[in-house]
Amino acid sequence: MSDKRIINRDELLHLIKINSRKNEGEEGTLDYDIFVGFGDGSYEGIEADTSYHILVRNEFLFISQIKEFLEIWEGGNIQKEGEYATWFISDYFSDGNIYELEDIDRVFQEYIVDGDEFIVVDNHLELFKAMIENPGKSLVVEWSR
Repeated sequence: MSDKRIINRDELLHLIKINSRKNEGEEGTLDYDIFVGFGDGSYEGIEADTSYHILVRNEFLFISQIKEFLEIWEGGNIQKEGEYATWFISDYFSDGNIYELEDIDRVFQEYIVDGDEFIVVDNHLELFKAMIENPGKSLVVEWSR
């Protein structure tokens, strides 16, 4: 993964702020699905939907769930596999604590350790593969809906 972009906590916070809507009714530019990694291979998810809100999932995502997903869908149509990965993550983020976009500093302070670094990936299928290759490392999907 040495060819992947690595950003720190402050850079990620800055990206979310500059890509978020500036006024009600506007759309944000890019969204960020953040996965804070832990040494046991589990992840805590934070969805920064830059048009609407921030959602912090109350349930960990485990590397075993990702491996199971990849085993089921791997080897098929790569486009479909990518769509299914996005749906999987959308389902994961279907419940949790919702915060206003303006609360992004507080969310980062509460949930993301200062000094944490994130591997940036372009889509959810890449996310899954990066999780397997780098268990416990924090990752972020920077994407446009």
